[in-house]
Amino acid sequence: MRFALQYLRRYSSKPWSHSKANEWINNFNKDKIPQDKLRITFSKSSGPGGQNVNKVSSKVNMRLELNQATWLPSYAKDKLKLTKAGELVITSDKTRSQANNVDDCYNKLVQTIKDAVAVPRDPDEATLARVETLKKNEKIKRKELKKRHSQKKQSRRSKGNDY
Repeated sequence: MRFALQYLRRYSSKPWSHSKANEWINNFNKDKIPQDKLRITFSKSSGPGGQNVNKVSSKVNMRLELNQATWLPSYAKDKLKLTKAGELVITSDKTRSQANNVDDCYNKLVQTIKDAVAVPRDPDEATLARVETLKKNEKIKRKELKKRHSQKKQSRRSKGNDY
């Protein structure tokens, strides 16, 4: 009897670097989403379409279970809006075709996950220096404004008794 250990790859909860996140995003597509964690339901859509809207279930509700999603970095899970059951819900009733709405849901799901995984770049030194000078100038401007306001109020005060 042979035993094999299988290790699940787990991602850390710390955000990745910009380059590592970009690499993950570029490699990610709808085929990487585990189908056993995906639930697709159909319902009747609303809006224009005449009697066809009342007969055909073209609206798509896609639910992705993310509780034990080890394939997704955990910092990205925190960014996603999940239900109380830990599911990400995507809906589409954009077209009258059920197949097109399923494709639209997949596209929305992939884009939502990519947006959650994305890590913004750190600002470069020039940007940081510019922000510091802007803060300094704003502080000087604010103090000057307060000083002028104070002098205006002081000039309105009476100098002494007229009685």
